[in-house]
Amino acid sequence: MLNKIREGHWPIFFLSSFSSIANLFLPIILTRILLPEQIGTYKIFFLYFAALPFIFFTGGPVHSVYYWVGKDEGKYQYLQQSYLLSLILSSLILLIGLPLIIPFSNYIELPWQGTLFLLIAAFVSVPASFYNENNIALGKTLKGSLYSVFFETLKVISFITIAKLYQDIQLIFISYAIVLSLKFFVTLYLGGKENLIKFTVDKAKIKEIFNYCLPISLAGLVTFFIDKIDQFVLAGQLAKDEFAFYSMGCLIIPPLYLLEMSVSKVLVPKLSKAHNENDNNSIAYFKKAISDVGFLIIPAVFGLFFFAKPITRLLYTDQFIESTIYLKIFAISYLFFLIPYDAVPRATGHTKWIFKLTLAIAPLSLLGVILSSKFSTAQNVLIVAITFKAITRLSGLVYSCKLMNWKIIDTIPIKKLSVFTIFSLILTFLCSLIESKFESDINWFLFCAPIFAILYLGALYIPHKKGLLHE
Repeated sequence: MLNKIREGHWPIFFLSSFSSIANLFLPIILTRILLPEQIGTYKIFFLYFAALPFIFFTGGPVHSVYYWVGKDEGKYQYLQQSYLLSLILSSLILLIGLPLIIPFSNYIELPWQGTLFLLIAAFVSVPASFYNENNIALGKTLKGSLYSVFFETLKVISFITIAKLYQDIQLIFISYAIVLSLKFFVTLYLGGKENLIKFTVDKAKIKEIFNYCLPISLAGLVTFFIDKIDQFVLAGQLAKDEFAFYSMGCLIIPPLYLLEMSVSKVLVPKLSKAHNENDNNSIAYFKKAISDVGFLIIPAVFGLFFFAKPITRLLYTDQFIESTIYLKIFAISYLFFLIPYDAVPRATGHTKWIFKLTLAIAPLSLLGVILSSKFSTAQNVLIVAITFKAITRLSGLVYSCKLMNWKIIDTIPIKKLSVFTIFSLILTFLCSLIESKFESDINWFLFCAPIFAILYLGALYIPHKKGLLHE
């Protein structure tokens, strides 16, 4: 039983949730300590910090380890060459960024010192994650998750401590570069010790890894800008306060993203191995992944939609109450996480299709967002943006079934998803009956939300984990 827990996706989800919840509230805490101008600088720093690895394709080789561990021959050689390729691509951030640091600083409106720490942090960030990603891919999910969570927690603690003691945004950037650099060197040490990292170049394997990763990396780059396109467009069209309502309403809940990520990280190696060994259990793995995600995503969507107003008040105060409508709309987008749309193409080596799909969706999404922003409301812009995300996911499901010769209906755990939905619906209805008994909707939310979670998990967790909800 303990080994099953260690090797499943739950360690990734539960352990990562501790740091992700801290990261969720980190900006909210910092807004109560730092000046608005400093928060703006903070947002710019992390916007480009997130963009640089996508632009230089650094993440593809590291995340490809979930495919290479499915190989019986030369597995560790592929892992070692994946790290080398990631390090080479990451080095381009410094090689190109440092000579252009002054014009780049002027463009993103950061002091050159802040831009320097941005480049350093972006350079080490992806290679530093190699150790935890490899351990998770190799089935050591508890070990890999603990490693990642430790450094994320260190980051959060350092940010809050520096903000409270010094109120200096530049020191926060320095601390982040130091934390990631420390993780980078520890990864080098542990990875070398465990035969995961070697600096022996195998050009043939590096070329094979690059060919596998390139479509995924290009797709990731395009997807990143698809995800942000609505905010890029509306930032230039809405009044600043209205844009603030919009962006605050698009509430990112890290545990929900981590849930999908953790399930996918376990699913891809299983599908890869099943595909290589002609194992007929692949559809069962796929179906289980959907039910595992749905177990927590479905009640979360009900909660975000139903409690949108008190959640907005609690997080942002009454001055952002207009964010409520955007939160209700954005909550629906979390349902699309039910579909592991790229797991089968990644596991079977059909990664070029992922890029072709995102390349086809990108211009349509951009056109739809631009047109809706010109002729309709911001709410409709958000609806259009998440509609294209749904199209992407559904297209992935159709293609996956075509690759594996599955029927779409056979991949969906209808009974389980129905139970999760009906139970969530009943709980939200019961919560609505007692709303009038509370003086404020925040008190109502704080009372009902824990009870909702306890009743849902108490009633369904054991039947779900033990497979009692048979299809």
